[in-house]
Amino acid sequence: MNMQKPAEFDKAFAASRSLAMILGASLLVYLLLEEIIRGRYRLFLGFAPMRDLSGLRYAGFGAAVIAVIALRLLHGRFTASAAASADGSAAVRALFRAAVVGLTLAELPALIGLALFLVGGLNKDFYLLLFASGTLVFMYFPRPAAWEAVLEKRPRDCPL
Repeated sequence: MNMQKPAEFDKAFAASRSLAMILGASLLVYLLLEEIIRGRYRLFLGFAPMRDLSGLRYAGFGAAVIAVIALRLLHGRFTASAAASADGSAAVRALFRAAVVGLTLAELPALIGLALFLVGGLNKDFYLLLFASGTLVFMYFPRPAAWEAVLEKRPRDCPL
C-alpha cells in the first residue's frame, strides 16, 4: 500500500477478523448440534412436527434469499461509503461496519436451516443452508488487501 494506513486500521481489522472466525466456528457448532440430535433420535422428525412443511420451507428459503440480497446491498453501500470518505478514520469505521453487517447476515441462512431442522427435522435443508452460510462467510471474510484497496481508492487529503 502506497499510502499511510489510518491509526485505527489494525485494531478494526483484527476485530473484524476475530468476529469472522467466531461466526465461522459457530457454523461448526450448529453442525455438531444437528449431528448430536440426529444421532440421539434416529428418526428425528422435529420437535414440532407438522403435516405439511412446504410453506415453512418456502418461507425459510425466502428469508435466506432476502438475507443474501441484503448482504450484497449493504456490504456494497458501506464499502462505497468507505471509498468515498476523505477521512481515513471514517473509512475504516465504514469498512468495519461492512464486515460486521456482512458476516452477521451471512450467518442467517444457517440459523434458518437450524430452525427448519429443529421444527421439522429437515436435515437436508439444514445442510444446504449451512453450506450457503459457510460460502458467504468465506466470501466476506475480511482480507487486508481488500481493505487496503478500498482505502487507496478514497480521495487524498491534499492541501491546496
